[in-house]
Amino acid sequence: QIYGDVEAPLVYDLPHNITLPEGQGWVTRKGACPAHVNQPVIIHGSMGAPSYLLVGLGNPDWCCSASHGAGRSRSRFDLSRKGNQESEDELGLTGVDCITLREERRIEEAPAAYKPIAPVIDAQVQAGLVQVVAQMRPILTFKA
Repeated sequence: QIYGDVEAPLVYDLPHNITLPEGQGWVTRKGACPAHVNQPVIIHGSMGAPSYLLVGLGNPDWCCSASHGAGRSRSRFDLSRKGNQESEDELGLTGVDCITLREERRIEEAPAAYKPIAPVIDAQVQAGLVQVVAQMRPILTFKA
């Protein structure tokens, strides 16, 4: 795909709300992604926190799955109602580059809306779900 003068080919697509045939049946993942043995896994931080590239370890106790992210600490409704009253610093948006069609989406997805990602990654590594390959710092966020 081409965005203006920047070429941005799709590198990897990892759905986090999906039903897939696996083994003798089907596995539905809601807010989780497949993490089969040696499968690439991406667990996203927020616009202001790192994301992680990992490799799945295929833990059958967890249906060969990993989380999609850290989860929200504040609801979209709360942020859409109160977010405009908070400063960019309070929302964690200072220094965050975000391209969006609707400004309210930027506030709803502010870094302050999310739990810290590092403990989530650590817990999944300790549980034998994934192994860390790389930590990636966000430089730009596209939000529809």
